[in-house]
Amino acid sequence: MNDIDNLVRAIDPAPHAPEQGPGARELRAAITATSLPRRRLSWLAGGGTHGLGRARWPVLISAVTALAAAVAIGVGLPSGGPAIEYANAAVSVKKADDHFSVAITDPAADYRRFEEAFRAIGLNVRVKVIPVAPDEVGKLIGPIVPEGFKWHGSVGVQTVTPCASAFCGKVWIPTDFPGRVVFGVGRPARPGEPYANDDDYSPADESLEGYKVHGKTVAVVRAELHRRGLKAGYRLLWSYRDGGFFGQPVTVDRVKDDWIVDGSRDHSSDAVDLYVVPGPGAGPVPDPLKVGTPRWYDDLTD
Repeated sequence: MNDIDNLVRAIDPAPHAPEQGPGARELRAAITATSLPRRRLSWLAGGGTHGLGRARWPVLISAVTALAAAVAIGVGLPSGGPAIEYANAAVSVKKADDHFSVAITDPAADYRRFEEAFRAIGLNVRVKVIPVAPDEVGKLIGPIVPEGFKWHGSVGVQTVTPCASAFCGKVWIPTDFPGRVVFGVGRPARPGEPYANDDDYSPADESLEGYKVHGKTVAVVRAELHRRGLKAGYRLLWSYRDGGFFGQPVTVDRVKDDWIVDGSRDHSSDAVDLYVVPGPGAGPVPDPLKVGTPRWYDDLTD
């Protein structure tokens, strides 16, 4: 067995079986095309660098590129069906009996690299790389089913620790679900860029470290934000008749200093949204469908 056979067999234990080893066959063809001398292959496998001159580097680079391409091509891609697992420079996805294992290695990668991996194993999803707070960077957000999940099984994601990548987790989603499914991958938000929050506001949420805003007046909380060098955004917290609630984004002139703040959420690196209980003069309850703001998963243009 020659050195090329050794390297190919490391990628695919049965490279000569016609029904197996597409990655190995790609690797064999790529390496053979470089006419890689025997001693250079030994260097690639861990030998010394003696005798390798500057003119020979292009050949070595070609071999390494071929190896990387073969790994991307050959990971779990059975002929005629979805893969069992798939990996690229951004993410790896592996199918188990009742879930998918996901490890994100490059949160800032192009969204198409993530979609490529999910679709290779049979999931028809959209992925959007979204700006998030520092503690959310690298995390997989979702799965989101904008039209509502009405199918067998369930959808969800669970973080797994310890993790050697930016994110490790388990994802539950039926492979045959016909509706629109969206994932987000958190990237660092630029200074002042609004965060793409996934979950809705919960009563009495607090975002200011060491300072509780719940129950204080707008004027008092605004002064604390000014002291911290933060800007304020405002959302009037309206109640539904059935006991639910929704937030209406408003400008500062719509909010009175003596109205009470229910809670707060980080808006960006330099701003905090205050959820304010509407006081006298706030006007009638608006139609929630007319005052709602688009969510990150509603914009899938990029």
